Amino acid sequence: MPTRAKRQQAIRIAVLALTILGAAFLAPAGLAHAESPPDSAIADGWFFSQAGPDEGLGFEVTDADDVPFWTFFQEAGGVARLGYPIANRWTQGDLTYQAFQRAVLQGSAGAGVTFVNIYDELSQAGRDDWLASERGVPRPPTSTTPDQRPFAEILAERLELLARHPDIERFWFRDEHWLETYGLPIATEDRGHVVVLRAQRAVFWQLQTDAELATGPAMVGVSFSGIHFRDGGLIPTAATAGVADPALAGTTGQLAFLSNRDGAWNLWAMTPTGTELTQLTQTGGLTSRPNWSLDGRRIAYSAFASGGYQVFVADGDGSNPRQLTNTPATDWEAWWSPDGERLVFASTRSGESEIYTMLADGSEQRIIGDQAGFLCYPAWSPDGLQLIFTSGSDIVTVDLDDPQGSRAVISSGRDPSFSPDGTRITFARWIGDAFDVFVADADGSNEVRLTTHPAPDWNPVFSPDGAKIAFASYRDANWEIYTVRVDGTDLQRITDNPASDYLPAWGNPLRATDQPRASGGSRPK
Repeated sequence: MPTRAKRQQAIRIAVLALTILGAAFLAPAGLAHAESPPDSAIADGWFFSQAGPDEGLGFEVTDADDVPFWTFFQEAGGVARLGYPIANRWTQGDLTYQAFQRAVLQGSAGAGVTFVNIYDELSQAGRDDWLASERGVPRPPTSTTPDQRPFAEILAERLELLARHPDIERFWFRDEHWLETYGLPIATEDRGHVVVLRAQRAVFWQLQTDAELATGPAMVGVSFSGIHFRDGGLIPTAATAGVADPALAGTTGQLAFLSNRDGAWNLWAMTPTGTELTQLTQTGGLTSRPNWSLDGRRIAYSAFASGGYQVFVADGDGSNPRQLTNTPATDWEAWWSPDGERLVFASTRSGESEIYTMLADGSEQRIIGDQAGFLCYPAWSPDGLQLIFTSGSDIVTVDLDDPQGSRAVISSGRDPSFSPDGTRITFARWIGDAFDVFVADADGSNEVRLTTHPAPDWNPVFSPDGAKIAFASYRDANWEIYTVRVDGTDLQRITDNPASDYLPAWGNPLRATDQPRASGGSRPK
């Protein structure tokens, strides 16, 4: 019978062995989020949040675009065999890919789906040293000569690697589709208390203890190879960002708005369901829509100071306000660039309302392009390459890569802004005796009218997940904040106060660290 001291020694050895392996074979902490429903059906597939990058975010597995990942996933054994998805689809050349905890799939329209040789791909990308030092994965044999032997001969030789380690071999052949799942064995290393076997699509480990301590089957496990693929840098960052849980669509983030409920016009914030109301500013005299930076850590707004309305920025909780402009004119409607380095705003400093940009510290204030007409309500595109604004009754875009700053009229209305993915816009348009809220494609086509109330509905803005739109409405004979889905359903009143609540801004949750920034640059002319 093993002594207690020897048992404790075996436990210490096992823990040390896994530590040396860099916890390569354990599920990383934080893969599951109990705060949100773990998964749910979606059109043509399934949504999983268990391995999502943050609360309320996850990944979709679908048969979209005739690439049947969802069908293949189910037929291959689902979560039990492949693990949860750790990325959404991405394309590379003619192929579409999707990564799971224990596998990476590739496919193309009409050509079916197959497994990726994960560790071959990592090797070709020069990651063998990283795999060895950071994940404890054996290096493959060094050879520059292609193996021209028949496949059956190669397979027989590779399977001999398994025969050296019977416990791993038994584990391997428990999967009747072992060749499809694991590929070919590549290399093994016996490190004394740990044996590690590298295959094309998985890595196996076996903890070894003294025969005196053995009381049951050997401990054998298989790597999270898809996570190695991700951490080795072979998945585009955008694919790992996650999408909103459909069950939580339009309920995440934070809503800021202007209100005179304390007797002066100040900035307030709340959850998208109207709870956790917080007053962000105390000075009063605010006007124009607020706007959150992409990471939720800063907010821009306008307030009366220095003889006119000036642009201010503050921390996400309203603290540390900084005045960025100082003119006797009206400087307002500030909007953050996606990278958080600049702001665009409207100003009457030249006599007419025109569009300007400046750095986030207020420096380098300059006009955008050759402008004419009353220009207001500027907003940045998510890729940082376009501005959209109102010119009179027109909705106009400017390509910031165009040295001439030429303008394109794409629709009519006011207060336009882009969806988070840049594919759609929302705006308000005067219909009859009041404004109503619209959505359209980014070029102004395929517009849909979302509200039809005889009272004004305006100041629309997308939720961070693009599922809903917040707007201000006077339909209750008082300005209140409402939300509606982008298909016009699920209209909800969010505020209910005798004072006026309007000019909503919907931003990402306030975080301790920055979120990944949008791709592209902000290159104002």
